[in-house]
Amino acid sequence: MINSKVKTGPKPSNPKVTYFKKGGSASKKSKGSKICPAGKAWAKRTFDTYPSAYANMAASKYCKDPNYAKGAKGKK
Repeated sequence: MINSKVKTGPKPSNPKVTYFKKGGSASKKSKGSKICPAGKAWAKRTFDTYPSAYANMAASKYCKDPNYAKGAKGKK
């Protein structure tokens, strides 16, 4: 028989992922921003209070689709 072993038990864990910010400094807790800069700028212009859950949701939608909320004004 060829040297075959059946492995049982937990799988080996993956190495820890380290996220880098722009300066190259490693940050263990912060994963960085997933919202594009254009989406942040749009949300700051659109909402009175930008750092809110609603504004972040709209900014992430804007990043995925830049036509999001365009033409919403003035449509009847």
